[in-house]
Amino acid sequence: MNGKENIINKILADAEAKCTEILNVAKSQAEQVADSARQLSEREKQAVETRLEKLATERKGNYLATAQLEARKYRLGKKQELISRCYAMARQRLVDMSASQKAVFIGKLIENFAEEGEVVRISEKDRDVVTQKFLDGFGKKLTLGKKFIDADGGIVLEASGYDKDITLDKIVATSRESTEVKVAHVLFGE
Repeated sequence: MNGKENIINKILADAEAKCTEILNVAKSQAEQVADSARQLSEREKQAVETRLEKLATERKGNYLATAQLEARKYRLGKKQELISRCYAMARQRLVDMSASQKAVFIGKLIENFAEEGEVVRISEKDRDVVTQKFLDGFGKKLTLGKKFIDADGGIVLEASGYDKDITLDKIVATSRESTEVKVAHVLFGE
């Protein structure tokens, strides 16, 4: 029996050795697969982290750019408000002129813009200042219009086929078109 047992033991020992070898190879391959998976996972993790950092940086940049744009728009809006208030104050100063100042002001408008034979229409506020006698003093055969203009001051000169709007609102608007850049420079140094 000894011979049989030796053969069985030898077969079992060989099987055990083969089993151990197969297990060792399998463990080695499993470790290699696990290491490869860990390395791949680490690379993917790094790539994801890099993408996330890039996205975060881009978003911060976008938020910052948006905030800066909004701040510039707000500042520009406030500057425009201030400029508009300056022109509104200038207009109000013209509206609030004394009768003698209005006479001089309207007189200059007539001297510079009126042509012979035109009808001069005025606002109701200026009816005590601008009379036919006042207009006769310019020697241009001007006629005082019978209807008042809808304005706080200034004049409208009319003749056949045209009229010239020289009201305070028109004067301020025209002045603003030509002086707004200078006003901004004076106010803001820009």
